[in-house]
Amino acid sequence: MTGRTNLSSAFVFDTENTYQKATLAHLYRSSSIIKVASLISAPPPEVRVYLRDLASAANSTANENACGSVLAGQSSEADEFGDICLWLGTGPYSEGHEDNILRALNLSDSTRRITAGQLHSPTSLPPTFKVLNSNEFTKLSVLLAKLQNKFYFRVNSGSDADGTVVHFLVGRLAEGILSGWVALVGIGITPE
Repeated sequence: MTGRTNLSSAFVFDTENTYQKATLAHLYRSSSIIKVASLISAPPPEVRVYLRDLASAANSTANENACGSVLAGQSSEADEFGDICLWLGTGPYSEGHEDNILRALNLSDSTRRITAGQLHSPTSLPPTFKVLNSNEFTKLSVLLAKLQNKFYFRVNSGSDADGTVVHFLVGRLAEGILSGWVALVGIGITPE
């Protein structure tokens, strides 16, 4: 792929949703020019629809279950952020290649610590999220079921030491001729 992809075409989020915009702004708060690595291309239109639906379902589920992010869960002290989606496309983004994901997003930093986590089997979400109300969760479950080889990891805030943790749920979307890696990204604040 040539050139670079801007964030508006790499990430999928509701531009009217201030919580989702806050997540994106927080991820790239120290960047004056927000660009992602040339490894990421804009998603095909069909994938963009899936990513939009996934981000919407994640945020609706989080709101319905008293938290800001389905990845950070109810234990997070933050409610000013919302989950966003990202098309990574093809590439070495499977479990064990978390550094590749961070590099592709220009989020790689030697002060950040990557921690692998588990996904709770009935929900396909980290155990930090407890389903209290399941109306919206059903939609989210159907969308998450389309992802294969799902895994979860989190990254601490690095040198900022503000308690911020970035959560990633990554999986391979393989529908027809569409195949590539997708990430659901959320931010939480862990209590000290």
